[in-house]
Amino acid sequence: MHGQDTILAHLKAIFGEVVSAVTSGHGERWNESRLNAKGDQVKWFDLVADQTVCSYLQDRFPCPVRLLSEEGEPRQFGAGKPEFTMVLDPVDGSDNFSRGIAPSGMAVALVPANLPITTDTVQLALVGDLFSGNIWLAERGRGAFNHGNTIRTRQVTRLEKAMISCELNHFKMDETLSRLLSRAGGVRALGCATRTLVMVAYGALDAHLDLRGRLTPENLLAPSLILTEAGGIITDPEGKPLPKIKDLKERYSILAAATLELHTTLVQQLNSPDTHER
Repeated sequence: MHGQDTILAHLKAIFGEVVSAVTSGHGERWNESRLNAKGDQVKWFDLVADQTVCSYLQDRFPCPVRLLSEEGEPRQFGAGKPEFTMVLDPVDGSDNFSRGIAPSGMAVALVPANLPITTDTVQLALVGDLFSGNIWLAERGRGAFNHGNTIRTRQVTRLEKAMISCELNHFKMDETLSRLLSRAGGVRALGCATRTLVMVAYGALDAHLDLRGRLTPENLLAPSLILTEAGGIITDPEGKPLPKIKDLKERYSILAAATLELHTTLVQQLNSPDTHER
Protein backbone atom coordinates (compact mmCIF):
# COMPACT_ATOMS: atom_id res chain seq x y z
CA MET A 1 0.00 0.00 0.00
CA HIS A 2 1.42 3.36 -1.02
CA GLY A 3 1.17 6.44 1.17
CA GLN A 4 -1.72 8.73 0.41
CA ASP A 5 0.53 11.76 0.06
CA THR A 6 2.34 9.87 -2.71
CA ILE A 7 -0.96 9.06 -4.42
CA LEU A 8 -2.04 12.71 -4.25
CA ALA A 9 1.26 13.79 -5.77
CA HIS A 10 0.61 11.47 -8.70
CA LEU A 11 -2.91 12.84 -9.11
CA LYS A 12 -1.46 16.34 -9.36
CA ALA A 13 1.05 15.12 -11.95
CA ILE A 14 -1.77 13.54 -13.98
CA PHE A 15 -3.71 16.79 -13.92
CA GLY A 16 -0.68 18.74 -15.09
CA GLU A 17 -0.29 16.45 -18.08
CA VAL A 18 -3.99 16.74 -18.93
CA VAL A 19 -3.81 20.55 -18.88
CA SER A 20 -0.82 20.42 -21.22
CA ALA A 21 -2.55 17.95 -23.54
CA VAL A 22 -5.80 19.86 -23.92
CA THR A 23 -4.28 23.33 -24.25
CA SER A 24 -1.50 22.62 -26.77
CA GLY A 25 -2.66 23.37 -30.30
CA HIS A 26 -5.15 20.97 -31.96
CA GLY A 27 -6.97 23.97 -33.42
CA GLU A 28 -7.88 22.00 -36.52
CA ARG A 29 -9.68 19.42 -34.37
CA TRP A 30 -11.68 21.87 -32.25
CA ASN A 31 -15.09 20.94 -33.63
CA GLU A 32 -14.53 17.18 -33.82
CA SER A 33 -16.97 15.18 -31.69
CA ARG A 34 -18.57 11.78 -31.21
CA LEU A 35 -20.86 10.03 -28.71
CA ASN A 36 -19.46 8.41 -25.58
CA ALA A 37 -20.67 5.27 -23.78
CA LYS A 38 -23.52 7.24 -22.13
CA GLY A 39 -24.73 8.64 -25.44
CA ASP A 40 -23.42 12.14 -24.67
CA GLN A 41 -21.47 14.13 -27.24
CA VAL A 42 -17.75 14.43 -26.52
CA LYS A 43 -15.14 16.56 -28.26
CA TRP A 44 -11.53 15.81 -29.07
CA PHE A 45 -10.25 17.30 -25.81
CA ASP A 46 -12.45 14.94 -23.76
CA LEU A 47 -10.84 11.99 -25.52
CA VAL A 48 -7.31 13.41 -25.36
CA ALA A 49 -7.68 14.01 -21.61
CA ASP A 50 -8.94 10.46 -21.06
CA GLN A 51 -6.09 9.01 -23.13
CA THR A 52 -3.55 11.09 -21.22
CA VAL A 53 -4.80 9.74 -17.89
CA CYS A 54 -4.80 6.15 -19.17
CA SER A 55 -1.21 6.47 -20.41
CA TYR A 56 -0.08 7.76 -17.00
CA LEU A 57 -1.92 4.98 -15.16
CA GLN A 58 -0.36 2.38 -17.42
CA ASP A 59 3.22 3.61 -17.16
CA ARG A 60 3.73 5.56 -13.95
CA PHE A 61 0.95 5.29 -11.38
CA PRO A 62 2.34 3.64 -8.20
CA CYS A 63 -0.43 1.08 -7.66
CA PRO A 64 -2.94 -0.92 -9.71
CA VAL A 65 -6.31 0.75 -10.23
CA ARG A 66 -9.64 0.08 -11.87
CA LEU A 67 -10.69 3.10 -13.93
CA LEU A 68 -14.26 4.26 -14.42
CA SER A 69 -14.29 7.16 -16.86
CA GLU A 70 -16.95 9.12 -18.67
CA GLU A 71 -15.23 8.36 -21.98
CA GLY A 72 -15.00 4.56 -21.99
CA GLU A 73 -15.78 1.17 -20.51
CA PRO A 74 -14.19 0.12 -17.17
CA ARG A 75 -10.46 -0.55 -17.53
CA GLN A 76 -7.72 -1.87 -15.24
CA PHE A 77 -4.14 -0.62 -15.05
CA GLY A 78 -1.14 -2.05 -13.23
CA ALA A 79 -0.27 -5.57 -12.20
CA GLY A 80 -2.16 -7.32 -9.45
CA LYS A 81 -5.36 -6.69 -7.58
CA PRO A 82 -6.50 -3.03 -7.77
CA GLU A 83 -6.00 -0.95 -4.64
CA PHE A 84 -8.45 1.73 -5.77
CA THR A 85 -11.35 2.34 -8.08
CA MET A 86 -10.64 5.64 -9.83
CA VAL A 87 -13.67 7.61 -11.01
CA LEU A 88 -12.61 10.16 -13.61
CA ASP A 89 -14.27 13.11 -15.27
CA PRO A 90 -11.53 14.17 -17.72
CA VAL A 91 -13.18 17.43 -18.85
CA ASP A 92 -16.24 18.67 -16.97
CA GLY A 93 -17.87 21.72 -18.47
CA SER A 94 -16.97 20.68 -22.01
CA ASP A 95 -19.27 23.28 -23.55
CA ASN A 96 -17.56 25.97 -21.46
CA PHE A 97 -14.10 24.72 -22.44
CA SER A 98 -14.93 24.58 -26.15
CA ARG A 99 -15.97 28.26 -26.06
CA GLY A 100 -13.20 29.47 -23.77
CA ILE A 101 -15.65 30.15 -20.92
CA ALA A 102 -14.55 29.46 -17.36
CA PRO A 103 -15.02 27.32 -15.38
CA SER A 104 -14.08 23.91 -16.72
CA GLY A 105 -12.46 21.20 -14.66
CA MET A 106 -11.03 17.72 -14.31
CA ALA A 107 -12.13 15.56 -11.38
CA VAL A 108 -10.61 12.38 -9.94
CA ALA A 109 -12.03 10.39 -7.03
CA LEU A 110 -10.32 7.35 -5.51
CA VAL A 111 -12.36 4.74 -3.63
CA PRO A 112 -10.71 1.72 -1.96
CA ALA A 113 -11.30 -1.16 -4.35
CA ASN A 114 -12.98 -3.34 -1.71
CA LEU A 115 -15.68 -0.75 -0.94
CA PRO A 116 -18.87 0.24 -2.75
CA ILE A 117 -18.74 3.54 -4.61
CA THR A 118 -20.58 6.24 -2.69
CA THR A 119 -19.90 9.82 -1.66
CA ASP A 120 -19.04 8.40 1.79
CA THR A 121 -16.34 6.00 0.54
CA VAL A 122 -14.25 8.41 -1.56
CA GLN A 123 -10.84 8.43 0.14
CA LEU A 124 -8.87 10.87 -2.01
CA ALA A 125 -10.02 13.53 -4.45
CA LEU A 126 -8.67 16.10 -6.87
CA VAL A 127 -10.49 18.78 -8.81
CA GLY A 128 -8.42 20.98 -11.11
CA ASP A 129 -9.35 24.03 -13.15
CA LEU A 130 -8.35 23.56 -16.79
CA PHE A 131 -8.05 27.29 -17.46
CA SER A 132 -6.01 28.42 -14.43
CA GLY A 133 -4.31 25.14 -13.49
CA ASN A 134 -5.47 25.63 -9.90
CA ILE A 135 -5.88 22.41 -7.89
CA TRP A 136 -8.05 21.44 -4.90
CA LEU A 137 -7.35 18.23 -2.99
CA ALA A 138 -9.00 16.31 -0.17
CA GLU A 139 -8.20 13.29 1.95
CA ARG A 140 -10.96 11.80 4.06
CA GLY A 141 -10.55 12.78 7.70
CA ARG A 142 -7.63 15.12 6.99
CA GLY A 143 -9.30 18.08 5.30
CA ALA A 144 -9.46 19.87 1.96
CA PHE A 145 -6.62 21.97 0.60
CA ASN A 146 -5.56 24.45 -2.05
CA HIS A 147 -1.81 25.08 -2.43
CA GLY A 148 -1.33 23.36 0.92
CA ASN A 149 -3.72 25.68 2.72
CA THR A 150 -6.86 24.36 4.40
CA ILE A 151 -10.09 25.55 2.82
CA ARG A 152 -13.40 26.00 4.63
CA THR A 153 -16.92 26.89 3.59
CA ARG A 154 -18.30 30.34 4.34
CA GLN A 155 -20.46 30.29 7.47
CA VAL A 156 -23.61 31.62 5.84
CA THR A 157 -26.84 30.47 7.49
CA ARG A 158 -29.54 32.68 5.92
CA LEU A 159 -30.80 32.29 2.37
CA GLU A 160 -30.99 36.07 1.94
CA LYS A 161 -27.23 36.31 2.53
CA ALA A 162 -26.29 33.34 0.35
CA MET A 163 -24.73 33.32 -3.12
CA ILE A 164 -26.31 30.30 -4.81
CA SER A 165 -25.51 28.45 -8.00
CA CYS A 166 -28.37 26.72 -9.82
CA GLU A 167 -27.91 24.69 -12.98
CA LEU A 168 -30.65 25.56 -15.46
CA ASN A 169 -29.45 24.07 -18.74
CA HIS A 170 -32.18 21.84 -20.27
CA PHE A 171 -34.43 22.59 -17.32
CA LYS A 172 -37.73 24.43 -16.89
CA MET A 173 -37.85 26.19 -13.54
CA ASP A 174 -41.04 25.71 -11.51
CA GLU A 175 -42.64 28.21 -9.13
CA THR A 176 -41.08 26.66 -6.03
CA LEU A 177 -37.54 26.99 -7.35
CA SER A 178 -38.25 30.47 -8.72
CA ARG A 179 -39.46 31.60 -5.29
CA LEU A 180 -36.38 30.14 -3.60
CA LEU A 181 -33.94 31.80 -5.99
CA SER A 182 -35.71 35.13 -5.72
CA ARG A 183 -34.96 35.14 -1.99
CA ALA A 184 -31.25 34.36 -2.36
CA GLY A 185 -28.60 37.00 -1.94
CA GLY A 186 -27.34 36.20 -5.45
CA VAL A 187 -27.74 33.53 -8.13
CA ARG A 188 -25.27 32.18 -10.69
CA ALA A 189 -25.35 29.39 -13.32
CA LEU A 190 -21.86 28.21 -14.26
CA GLY A 191 -22.25 24.99 -16.25
CA CYS A 192 -19.56 22.92 -14.51
CA ALA A 193 -20.60 20.85 -11.48
CA THR A 194 -17.11 19.83 -10.37
CA ARG A 195 -15.82 23.38 -10.12
CA THR A 196 -19.07 24.82 -8.82
CA LEU A 197 -19.17 22.40 -5.87
CA VAL A 198 -15.55 23.26 -5.07
CA MET A 199 -16.52 26.95 -5.10
CA VAL A 200 -18.93 26.14 -2.29
CA ALA A 201 -16.07 24.40 -0.48
CA TYR A 202 -13.83 27.47 -0.49
CA GLY A 203 -16.53 30.08 0.01
CA ALA A 204 -16.94 31.70 -3.40
CA LEU A 205 -20.47 30.26 -3.40
CA ASP A 206 -22.67 29.19 -0.51
CA ALA A 207 -24.86 26.57 -2.16
CA HIS A 208 -25.38 24.69 -5.40
CA LEU A 209 -28.64 23.22 -6.71
CA ASP A 210 -28.96 20.84 -9.63
CA LEU A 211 -32.51 19.47 -9.76
CA ARG A 212 -32.47 18.26 -13.37
CA GLY A 213 -31.76 14.59 -12.72
CA ARG A 214 -28.87 14.76 -15.19
CA LEU A 215 -25.68 14.64 -13.11
CA THR A 216 -23.62 11.45 -13.36
CA PRO A 217 -21.28 10.09 -10.65
CA GLU A 218 -18.02 11.36 -12.12
CA ASN A 219 -19.43 14.91 -11.91
CA LEU A 220 -19.94 14.79 -8.15
CA LEU A 221 -17.78 12.19 -6.37
CA ALA A 222 -14.48 14.08 -6.19
CA PRO A 223 -15.95 17.51 -5.35
CA SER A 224 -18.26 15.93 -2.77
CA LEU A 225 -15.26 14.90 -0.66
CA ILE A 226 -13.62 18.31 -1.05
CA LEU A 227 -16.87 19.97 -0.02
CA THR A 228 -17.58 17.80 3.02
CA GLU A 229 -13.98 17.96 4.24
CA ALA A 230 -14.30 21.75 4.03
CA GLY A 231 -17.39 21.65 6.26
CA GLY A 232 -20.17 21.55 3.68
CA ILE A 233 -23.05 19.17 3.02
CA ILE A 234 -24.25 17.39 -0.12
CA THR A 235 -27.46 15.36 -0.41
CA ASP A 236 -30.35 14.79 -2.76
CA PRO A 237 -32.95 17.61 -2.93
CA GLU A 238 -34.98 16.01 -0.12
CA GLY A 239 -31.98 16.03 2.20
CA LYS A 240 -31.36 12.29 1.90
CA PRO A 241 -27.89 10.77 1.37
CA LEU A 242 -26.96 10.08 -2.23
CA PRO A 243 -27.28 6.36 -3.00
CA LYS A 244 -24.61 3.77 -3.75
CA ILE A 245 -23.39 4.09 -7.32
CA LYS A 246 -23.64 1.14 -9.68
CA ASP A 247 -22.28 2.68 -12.89
CA LEU A 248 -21.63 6.02 -14.57
CA LYS A 249 -24.92 5.97 -16.47
CA GLU A 250 -26.94 6.71 -13.34
CA ARG A 251 -28.34 10.24 -13.07
CA TYR A 252 -28.76 12.39 -9.98
CA SER A 253 -30.12 15.63 -8.61
CA ILE A 254 -28.17 17.26 -5.79
CA LEU A 255 -28.36 19.97 -3.15
CA ALA A 256 -25.09 21.21 -1.67
CA ALA A 257 -24.65 23.89 0.98
CA ALA A 258 -21.95 25.50 3.06
CA THR A 259 -23.69 25.02 6.43
CA LEU A 260 -26.28 22.75 8.01
CA GLU A 261 -28.56 25.72 8.68
CA LEU A 262 -28.55 26.87 5.06
CA HIS A 263 -28.97 23.29 3.83
CA THR A 264 -31.99 22.81 6.10
CA THR A 265 -33.58 26.01 4.78
CA LEU A 266 -33.03 24.95 1.17
CA VAL A 267 -34.54 21.51 1.77
CA GLN A 268 -37.57 23.08 3.43
CA GLN A 269 -38.04 25.60 0.65
CA LEU A 270 -37.80 22.98 -2.09
CA ASN A 271 -40.10 20.46 -0.45
CA SER A 272 -42.59 22.65 1.42
CA PRO A 273 -43.42 25.50 -0.97
CA ASP A 274 -45.44 27.40 1.62
CA THR A 275 -42.65 27.31 4.23
CA HIS A 276 -40.93 30.65 4.79
CA GLU A 277 -37.92 31.33 6.94
CA ARG A 278 -38.79 33.39 9.98
